[in-house]
Amino acid sequence: MFSHIDIAHFEAFGFVVLRGLLTADEVARLRAEVTTELTAAFGGLGTDPGDEGGISGDYLPLTVDRAPFAQSLIADDPRLFQGATELAGAPMVPAPGIAVCFTANAGWHTDVGPDVRGVKFLVHLDPRTAGTGALRVIPGSHDPAFARRVERYLSRDPANQGFGPGLPTPDIALETEPGDVLAFDVHLRHSSRGGEKRPAWSIEYLEWPGIVDEGRKRLVRDLIDSDADYADEGFDLARWPVWREWAAGAGGRPSRRTALERLQLLGVPGLE
Repeated sequence: MFSHIDIAHFEAFGFVVLRGLLTADEVARLRAEVTTELTAAFGGLGTDPGDEGGISGDYLPLTVDRAPFAQSLIADDPRLFQGATELAGAPMVPAPGIAVCFTANAGWHTDVGPDVRGVKFLVHLDPRTAGTGALRVIPGSHDPAFARRVERYLSRDPANQGFGPGLPTPDIALETEPGDVLAFDVHLRHSSRGGEKRPAWSIEYLEWPGIVDEGRKRLVRDLIDSDADYADEGFDLARWPVWREWAAGAGGRPSRRTALERLQLLGVPGLE
Protein backbone atom coordinates (compact mmCIF):
# COMPACT_ATOMS: atom_id res chain seq x y z
CA MET A 1 0.00 0.00 0.00
CA PHE A 2 2.54 2.58 1.17
CA SER A 3 6.23 2.49 0.29
CA HIS A 4 8.84 1.31 2.76
CA ILE A 5 10.13 4.91 2.78
CA ASP A 6 6.68 6.20 3.82
CA ILE A 7 6.52 3.65 6.63
CA ALA A 8 10.08 4.38 7.79
CA HIS A 9 9.39 8.13 7.78
CA PHE A 10 6.23 7.65 9.84
CA GLU A 11 8.06 5.44 12.33
CA ALA A 12 11.00 7.82 12.74
CA PHE A 13 9.27 11.21 12.69
CA GLY A 14 5.64 10.41 13.52
CA PHE A 15 4.12 11.62 10.25
CA VAL A 16 4.18 11.26 6.48
CA VAL A 17 2.64 13.37 3.72
CA LEU A 18 0.96 11.12 1.16
CA ARG A 19 1.04 13.28 -1.95
CA GLY A 20 -1.85 12.83 -4.36
CA LEU A 21 -3.35 9.87 -2.52
CA LEU A 22 -6.83 11.04 -3.52
CA THR A 23 -7.69 11.80 -7.12
CA ALA A 24 -9.21 15.11 -8.23
CA ASP A 25 -12.59 13.40 -8.65
CA GLU A 26 -12.38 11.90 -5.15
CA VAL A 27 -11.48 15.29 -3.65
CA ALA A 28 -14.45 16.87 -5.41
CA ARG A 29 -16.79 14.20 -4.06
CA LEU A 30 -15.42 14.50 -0.54
CA ARG A 31 -15.57 18.30 -0.60
CA ALA A 32 -19.19 18.20 -1.78
CA GLU A 33 -20.20 15.76 0.96
CA VAL A 34 -18.34 17.61 3.71
CA THR A 35 -19.60 21.08 2.80
CA THR A 36 -23.17 19.92 2.08
CA GLU A 37 -23.54 18.08 5.37
CA LEU A 38 -21.82 20.75 7.49
CA THR A 39 -24.05 23.41 5.96
CA ALA A 40 -27.16 21.30 6.56
CA ALA A 41 -26.14 20.55 10.15
CA PHE A 42 -25.02 24.04 11.21
CA GLY A 43 -26.64 26.42 8.73
CA GLY A 44 -23.36 27.35 7.10
CA LEU A 45 -19.63 26.68 7.02
CA GLY A 46 -17.46 27.72 9.94
CA THR A 47 -20.24 28.88 12.24
CA ASP A 48 -18.18 28.37 15.42
CA PRO A 49 -16.84 31.86 16.29
CA GLY A 50 -13.61 30.42 17.64
CA ASP A 51 -13.67 32.30 20.94
CA GLU A 52 -14.28 29.51 23.45
CA GLY A 53 -10.82 27.95 23.58
CA GLY A 54 -9.88 24.48 22.41
CA ILE A 55 -9.68 23.66 18.71
CA SER A 56 -12.50 25.78 17.35
CA GLY A 57 -14.61 24.67 14.43
CA ASP A 58 -17.74 22.84 13.34
CA TYR A 59 -17.44 19.05 13.80
CA LEU A 60 -19.80 16.46 12.36
CA PRO A 61 -19.45 12.65 12.36
CA LEU A 62 -19.87 11.79 8.69
CA THR A 63 -20.92 8.15 8.40
CA VAL A 64 -24.37 8.47 6.83
CA ASP A 65 -25.60 7.07 3.52
CA ARG A 66 -25.99 10.63 2.18
CA ALA A 67 -22.18 10.84 2.12
CA PRO A 68 -21.25 7.57 0.40
CA PHE A 69 -17.66 8.46 -0.44
CA ALA A 70 -16.82 9.68 3.06
CA GLN A 71 -18.60 6.62 4.42
CA SER A 72 -16.51 4.31 2.24
CA LEU A 73 -13.22 5.87 3.38
CA ILE A 74 -13.71 4.56 6.92
CA ALA A 75 -13.04 0.90 6.17
CA ASP A 76 -13.96 0.00 2.59
CA ASP A 77 -10.94 1.75 1.09
CA PRO A 78 -7.65 -0.12 1.73
CA ARG A 79 -5.62 3.08 1.52
CA LEU A 80 -6.73 4.14 4.99
CA PHE A 81 -7.92 1.14 7.04
CA GLN A 82 -5.20 -1.24 5.85
CA GLY A 83 -2.81 1.67 5.37
CA ALA A 84 -3.04 2.54 9.06
CA THR A 85 -2.05 -1.04 9.86
CA GLU A 86 1.01 -0.71 7.62
CA LEU A 87 2.08 2.54 9.25
CA ALA A 88 1.52 1.40 12.83
CA GLY A 89 2.58 -2.22 12.33
CA ALA A 90 -0.50 -3.55 14.13
CA PRO A 91 -4.17 -4.36 13.39
CA MET A 92 -6.40 -1.30 13.78
CA VAL A 93 -10.01 -0.37 14.49
CA PRO A 94 -11.62 2.82 13.12
CA ALA A 95 -13.17 5.76 14.86
CA PRO A 96 -15.87 7.56 12.84
CA GLY A 97 -14.82 9.87 10.02
CA ILE A 98 -15.33 13.54 10.87
CA ALA A 99 -16.29 16.46 8.63
CA VAL A 100 -14.83 19.65 10.08
CA CYS A 101 -14.46 23.31 9.29
CA PHE A 102 -11.72 24.82 11.46
CA THR A 103 -12.25 28.45 12.40
CA ALA A 104 -9.26 29.45 14.54
CA ASN A 105 -5.65 28.71 15.35
CA ALA A 106 -4.80 25.55 17.29
CA GLY A 107 -2.04 25.52 19.89
CA TRP A 108 0.34 22.65 20.46
CA HIS A 109 -1.51 19.47 21.40
CA THR A 110 -1.81 15.74 20.81
CA ASP A 111 -5.00 13.96 19.81
CA VAL A 112 -4.82 10.99 22.21
CA GLY A 113 -3.57 11.07 25.78
CA PRO A 114 -3.52 7.45 26.99
CA ASP A 115 -0.88 5.01 25.81
CA VAL A 116 -2.81 3.66 22.82
CA ARG A 117 -1.14 3.51 19.45
CA GLY A 118 -2.98 5.17 16.62
CA VAL A 119 -2.83 6.86 13.24
CA LYS A 120 -4.78 9.92 12.18
CA PHE A 121 -5.44 10.86 8.56
CA LEU A 122 -6.26 14.48 7.75
CA VAL A 123 -7.47 15.71 4.36
CA HIS A 124 -7.53 19.47 3.81
CA LEU A 125 -10.01 20.25 1.05
CA ASP A 126 -8.34 23.51 -0.03
CA PRO A 127 -4.65 24.36 -0.49
CA ARG A 128 -2.94 24.96 2.85
CA THR A 129 0.29 26.90 3.31
CA ALA A 130 2.30 27.79 6.40
CA GLY A 131 0.31 31.01 6.74
CA THR A 132 -3.13 29.64 5.95
CA GLY A 133 -3.61 26.82 8.43
CA ALA A 134 -1.24 24.08 7.29
CA LEU A 135 -0.65 21.45 9.96
CA ARG A 136 2.53 22.16 11.90
CA VAL A 137 4.34 19.28 13.60
CA ILE A 138 7.35 18.78 15.86
CA PRO A 139 9.03 15.79 14.18
CA GLY A 140 9.73 12.92 16.54
CA SER A 141 7.51 14.23 19.33
CA HIS A 142 5.46 11.01 19.21
CA ASP A 143 8.37 9.28 20.95
CA PRO A 144 7.57 9.17 24.69
CA ALA A 145 11.05 10.20 25.89
CA PHE A 146 11.31 13.07 23.43
CA ALA A 147 7.71 14.06 24.15
CA ARG A 148 8.53 14.49 27.83
CA ARG A 149 11.42 16.83 26.96
CA VAL A 150 9.20 18.80 24.59
CA GLU A 151 6.54 19.09 27.29
CA ARG A 152 9.07 20.43 29.80
CA TYR A 153 10.29 22.96 27.24
CA LEU A 154 6.82 24.17 26.30
CA SER A 155 5.81 24.41 29.96
CA ARG A 156 8.38 27.21 30.32
CA ASP A 157 6.83 29.24 27.51
CA PRO A 158 6.06 32.77 28.82
CA ALA A 159 3.31 33.02 26.19
CA ASN A 160 1.30 30.63 28.35
CA GLN A 161 0.99 33.50 30.84
CA GLY A 162 0.41 36.12 28.16
CA PHE A 163 4.01 37.35 27.81
CA GLY A 164 6.01 37.53 24.61
CA PRO A 165 5.56 35.83 21.25
CA GLY A 166 6.28 32.34 22.55
CA LEU A 167 9.30 30.06 22.62
CA PRO A 168 10.74 29.04 19.25
CA THR A 169 10.10 25.42 18.28
CA PRO A 170 11.74 23.28 15.58
CA ASP A 171 8.42 22.66 13.89
CA ILE A 172 7.67 22.32 10.19
CA ALA A 173 4.53 23.24 8.27
CA LEU A 174 3.11 20.44 6.15
CA GLU A 175 1.80 22.39 3.18
CA THR A 176 -0.73 20.50 1.07
CA GLU A 177 -2.73 20.64 -2.13
CA PRO A 178 -6.16 19.00 -2.46
CA GLY A 179 -5.57 15.27 -2.86
CA ASP A 180 -2.67 15.15 -0.41
CA VAL A 181 -3.36 13.20 2.77
CA LEU A 182 -1.53 13.76 6.06
CA ALA A 183 -0.92 10.70 8.21
CA PHE A 184 0.40 11.25 11.71
CA ASP A 185 0.78 9.45 15.00
CA VAL A 186 -2.00 10.40 17.43
CA HIS A 187 0.71 11.27 20.00
CA LEU A 188 2.57 13.67 17.70
CA ARG A 189 2.53 17.29 18.85
CA HIS A 190 0.92 19.49 16.24
CA SER A 191 -0.69 22.90 15.79
CA SER A 192 -1.88 25.30 13.10
CA ARG A 193 -2.24 29.01 12.56
CA GLY A 194 -3.73 31.26 9.95
CA GLY A 195 -6.52 30.79 7.47
CA GLU A 196 -10.26 31.08 7.95
CA LYS A 197 -13.06 28.52 7.59
CA ARG A 198 -10.82 25.61 6.66
CA PRO A 199 -12.93 22.60 5.56
CA ALA A 200 -11.37 19.19 6.07
CA TRP A 201 -12.09 15.53 6.75
CA SER A 202 -10.28 13.36 9.27
CA ILE A 203 -10.32 9.93 10.84
CA GLU A 204 -8.41 8.08 13.56
CA TYR A 205 -7.49 4.40 13.68
CA LEU A 206 -6.52 2.93 17.03
CA GLU A 207 -4.67 -0.29 17.72
CA TRP A 208 -7.01 -3.26 17.99
CA PRO A 209 -6.50 -4.55 21.59
CA GLY A 210 -7.77 -8.09 20.98
CA ILE A 211 -10.49 -9.69 23.08
CA VAL A 212 -8.61 -10.88 26.18
CA ASP A 213 -7.49 -7.72 27.99
CA GLU A 214 -10.72 -6.12 29.22
CA GLY A 215 -8.92 -3.03 30.46
CA ARG A 216 -7.37 -2.32 27.07
CA LYS A 217 -10.68 -3.03 25.33
CA ARG A 218 -12.46 -0.54 27.58
CA LEU A 219 -9.75 2.10 27.01
CA VAL A 220 -9.92 1.83 23.21
CA ARG A 221 -13.73 1.70 23.25
CA ASP A 222 -13.90 4.87 25.33
CA LEU A 223 -11.51 6.67 22.99
CA ILE A 224 -13.58 5.68 19.95
CA ASP A 225 -16.77 6.67 21.73
CA SER A 226 -15.29 10.07 22.62
CA ASP A 227 -14.42 10.61 18.95
CA ALA A 228 -18.12 10.21 18.19
CA ASP A 229 -19.38 12.41 21.01
CA TYR A 230 -20.32 15.76 19.51
CA ALA A 231 -23.69 16.00 21.23
CA ASP A 232 -22.89 19.54 22.39
CA GLU A 233 -22.32 20.71 18.80
CA GLY A 234 -26.05 21.30 18.38
CA PHE A 235 -26.78 19.28 15.25
CA ASP A 236 -29.66 16.79 14.89
CA LEU A 237 -28.30 13.50 16.25
CA ALA A 238 -31.17 11.57 14.66
CA ARG A 239 -30.31 12.90 11.21
CA TRP A 240 -26.58 12.25 11.63
CA PRO A 241 -26.32 8.95 13.57
CA VAL A 242 -22.72 8.03 14.18
CA TRP A 243 -22.60 4.35 13.26
CA ARG A 244 -26.07 3.04 12.41
CA GLU A 245 -26.18 3.60 8.64
CA TRP A 246 -22.51 2.70 8.17
CA ALA A 247 -23.00 -0.57 10.08
CA ALA A 248 -26.16 -1.44 8.13
CA GLY A 249 -24.21 -1.28 4.87
CA ALA A 250 -21.46 -3.69 5.93
CA GLY A 251 -23.07 -6.81 4.44
CA GLY A 252 -21.43 -6.90 1.02
CA ARG A 253 -18.17 -5.24 2.02
CA PRO A 254 -15.66 -7.66 3.62
CA SER A 255 -13.32 -4.95 4.90
CA ARG A 256 -16.18 -3.01 6.49
CA ARG A 257 -17.44 -6.22 8.09
CA THR A 258 -14.02 -6.77 9.67
CA ALA A 259 -14.03 -3.26 11.11
CA LEU A 260 -17.62 -3.68 12.31
CA GLU A 261 -16.83 -6.98 14.05
CA ARG A 262 -13.96 -5.35 15.94
CA LEU A 263 -16.14 -2.43 17.00
CA GLN A 264 -18.86 -4.85 18.15
CA LEU A 265 -16.37 -6.91 20.14
CA LEU A 266 -15.24 -3.72 21.86
CA GLY A 267 -18.85 -2.91 22.76
CA VAL A 268 -18.93 0.43 20.92
CA PRO A 269 -22.50 1.80 21.19
CA GLY A 270 -24.69 2.84 18.27
CA LEU A 271 -23.97 -0.12 15.97
CA GLU A 272 -27.51 -1.50 16.03
